[in-house]
Amino acid sequence: LTIMAYDCYVAICKPLHYGTLLGSRACVHMAAAAWGGGFLNALLHTANTFSIPLCQGNDVEQLFCEVPQILKLSCSHAYLREDGLLAVSFLVSSSCFVFIVVSYVQIFRAVLRIPSEQGRH
Repeated sequence: LTIMAYDCYVAICKPLHYGTLLGSRACVHMAAAAWGGGFLNALLHTANTFSIPLCQGNDVEQLFCEVPQILKLSCSHAYLREDGLLAVSFLVSSSCFVFIVVSYVQIFRAVLRIPSEQGRH
């Protein structure tokens, strides 16, 4: 969604620079960053979950083996690591959200500056 917001921003606010700012190479880099970021986030959570020492056995009381249930079986303060990872994920998500909001505010400002109603449409 962040990349789509940036694409809309460049297309509306900087239309003459669109080809140079969003060429095929830039699109590949942005797509790789999105896929890589999602993969890294999943990998960190998975590695954290598998590195938790269990001292109460490995019987989970629910059908789904979710992180809170695994943390209940842990004999260490593993929840602090999980909370840290969740805080980092929240920070990244919040920064993406702020970027999206700023992009669309810039788009609305550019559209509202167009003098004629037909041009705005």
